Amino acid sequence: MCAPVATLALIGTAISAAGTGFAAVQSSAQSRYAANVADQNARLSAEAARTQQDATRQELQTHWRRQAQLQGQQRVAMAAGGLDLGFGNAADLSADTAMLGREDAQRIIDQGANAVKGFDIEGSNYRSQAQASRQAASGALVDGVFGVATTALGGAQQHRELKIKYGKH
Repeated sequence: MCAPVATLALIGTAISAAGTGFAAVQSSAQSRYAANVADQNARLSAEAARTQQDATRQELQTHWRRQAQLQGQQRVAMAAGGLDLGFGNAADLSADTAMLGREDAQRIIDQGANAVKGFDIEGSNYRSQAQASRQAASGALVDGVFGVATTALGGAQQHRELKIKYGKH
């Protein structure tokens, strides 16, 4: 009676240990996959930041072209009206137009910088998430090794107890 019971205990231990090991490997693989996804998302955030920088430069260039066009139209209109462009209301209008143009340009720059900062933060968060997932993958394997060892030791203890119990009879 001892041999079949003890053998079943060993088989059960082996199956349990294999299941624990398989679960650890699967958990590690899932964490590595999550790390790869987070790495890809970090790359996409960096790409989005570069795209935003390009878009901001383009918008700023378009703004300055419109600003130059507006100032040119104002000068032509004032000159056609016989106004001295460097004096009085004409000079004030030119200065105000330039000031508003600089304010608009600064708004474009600030908005672009804020958007880039958001992408940079997002990318940093994804890189941290990837690192945490890689650590979880390693932790799952270490936990699995301990789980397999615990299962094996428990099974050995059970086998020993069964041999003692049934070996005496």
